[in-house]
Amino acid sequence: MKKLLWLGAVLLLSTITADAQAKPAAAEWEIIPVDTQMEITDDQGTIKTINPSCAFDTVLNPINGEPLDNAFHFYFKQGKSKNLLVYFNGGGACWNDATCVASLALAGVPAARPAYNPSILTDNSPLNAGGIFNDSEKDNPFKDWSKVFIPYCTGDIHVGSSDVVYLDVDGSITGYPGAPVTVKHRGSDNFMAVTAWLKQHFDKKKQKKVKKLLVTGSSAGGYGATLHFPHLQAAFPKADSALFADASSAVVTQGFIDSVFDFNKVWNVEANLPLLFSEGLTTYSALGFNNEIFSRLSEAYPNSRFAQYTTQLDWVQVQFLKIMDQNDLGNSNPFTWGINEYDYMYFAEWNARMEASLTFLAETTNNYQHYIGSGNIHTILTDDFATPEVPHPFYQEQSAANVKFTKWLARFTKNGKFKPHSVKYSD
Repeated sequence: MKKLLWLGAVLLLSTITADAQAKPAAAEWEIIPVDTQMEITDDQGTIKTINPSCAFDTVLNPINGEPLDNAFHFYFKQGKSKNLLVYFNGGGACWNDATCVASLALAGVPAARPAYNPSILTDNSPLNAGGIFNDSEKDNPFKDWSKVFIPYCTGDIHVGSSDVVYLDVDGSITGYPGAPVTVKHRGSDNFMAVTAWLKQHFDKKKQKKVKKLLVTGSSAGGYGATLHFPHLQAAFPKADSALFADASSAVVTQGFIDSVFDFNKVWNVEANLPLLFSEGLTTYSALGFNNEIFSRLSEAYPNSRFAQYTTQLDWVQVQFLKIMDQNDLGNSNPFTWGINEYDYMYFAEWNARMEASLTFLAETTNNYQHYIGSGNIHTILTDDFATPEVPHPFYQEQSAANVKFTKWLARFTKNGKFKPHSVKYSD
């Protein structure tokens, strides 16, 4: 386990430095601590006990070797308007020995990364994230909104509620072949703790009732936002609500679906998944998963609005399609999962399935739209995957029919009769 924590610490070094540099902006954000066990009331009025946490309780400081607290917390910033933006952060996913344990060895490999991020201290802060969190940018449609930033450190796309013992099969992480490693998949518990705090906060501030609600997230956070939308709609039933999922097109394999979106699987999704989705467990298929989820939302919430964004060849989403496929084929060596020049078939499959799904939804629903940009950049809401050529994708993107993305998203979030406006890059 010491080696595991050290590998987690490798992930921390750059972020500790970044957070230290970001201290001047910290006064604008509240860091909200969360108890490791608490009682909440769910949508049906039932009292439940939840156990918020990250995958591991501690990680080691790479500077002095001291353990660092890895307890879950979240961020809140009060805005001037009566609008609320709830953001789910991304950071991969894991669901078996190979992805949850063996892949952690990639933390020490240049230009590689584990299948998921187990540390709340790494890439899990709105400080200096840019994009929708840059409130000094005049073109930011959300600069006056209240904002919630939900960190992601559980490997379960924010929907897990279980502690699972995986095995370090070859001993590459712990030093002991076959050693047990407990991973806390408590993403759903973390979200429920955030929701309980939000309801209490806005109940106390009756003069600040939520008028508009935008539920959003990037990558793994896009799935968290999508699957938890019904919970947030129930928490703020009078709000004009919308969901925007960034870089989460759900092009997955059947092996992955069978591993997590069923009863008694590693993430225990049935514990907290909204009824709208839990009633479909055992029936979901990889080819129809994205269609099924958004069709259910569209029908259940006809007065709400739904949208998705991706680039045409999002390399991170293609990478996860390959990881899922390789695991389905029995390849548990994470050092062979990387994208290379021979993976054009993965890119072709991913693009074809993504476009077919998003087009189908635009044609068969009345309250859904999409924006498909050119290129292969992953996520748009922050600068996390910015490039030297595109340092601020949220403000620079206009590759789909020359439509500026910020204006497209601002129009999407507005009140009034919804007129779907789906756009994509030119072939």
